Amino acid sequence: MVWPNFGLLAWKRQVEAAWIGSLQPTPMSDSYSVRVRLLVGMNPEVRVIAPELRIRNGFQSLPHINPDGSLCLNLLGEWQPWMFLANTTLPWTSSWLYFYEVWQATGAWVGGGTHPDKPEHCSECVFV
Repeated sequence: MVWPNFGLLAWKRQVEAAWIGSLQPTPMSDSYSVRVRLLVGMNPEVRVIAPELRIRNGFQSLPHINPDGSLCLNLLGEWQPWMFLANTTLPWTSSWLYFYEVWQATGAWVGGGTHPDKPEHCSECVFV
């Protein structure tokens, strides 16, 4: 088992699956409870259950969070249904948590990427 700290939370055959588990990006990091949900035909949705993610003092919002509150892990089209979550989404989530901790300490998001409110991020999003 590649991610022994994760277990199946829900399963609806050929429709949806969800897992919950813990990730600790570095030995000095907090341990985060994470839920991964996969609906057929959609990108995986990842949410941190605990501890609650905090907005850093002086900032208005968390970086790299999708409008629905899930983690922004990749651009549209970077994840494909044939990819294993264990090889993509879970490592990306661990990296996101590491970059979140660096952002908490420094105020700089060093994880690269683009932001969910940018048109190149999501061709289906509506921007106001």
